[in-house]
Amino acid sequence: MFTIGNTMRGDDGLGPLLSEQVYNKLVEITDKNTDNVYLLNTESTPENHTIEIRNLKPSHIIIIDAVEFEAKPGEMLLINKEQIDTFNISTHSMPISFIINYIEETIGSKIITIGIQPKQMELINTISEEVKESVEELTNIIVELV
Repeated sequence: MFTIGNTMRGDDGLGPLLSEQVYNKLVEITDKNTDNVYLLNTESTPENHTIEIRNLKPSHIIIIDAVEFEAKPGEMLLINKEQIDTFNISTHSMPISFIINYIEETIGSKIITIGIQPKQMELINTISEEVKESVEELTNIIVELV
């Protein structure tokens, strides 16, 4: 799984928060084998982490980010690969679809993209309560799936 986001842009900081919460919950669980679970916070430049991703050769990747899709703040959406360019996905220097195509072609990983509707994207270091609740819910889902 890798998360993307920037803690300086309000709800765009959901990626680092999610990574931290998933990590903390997995560390607490001793009966699950997490040897093949990697959390990668790529912030706003996931393209800078493609070598690391290639070296890990993950079978599955979950991309999670703030996505504007005109819903209630905190609402989650599973985004199809074919639809990804129709959404405003956060603050990245390169379209996420390029990275997804590159990873699928070079590594063969199965990729799932989940968007969370942000409430605020201003230059603040605070994540809205609605998005925090969704991050907690998604954390529990991911930990259960491991």
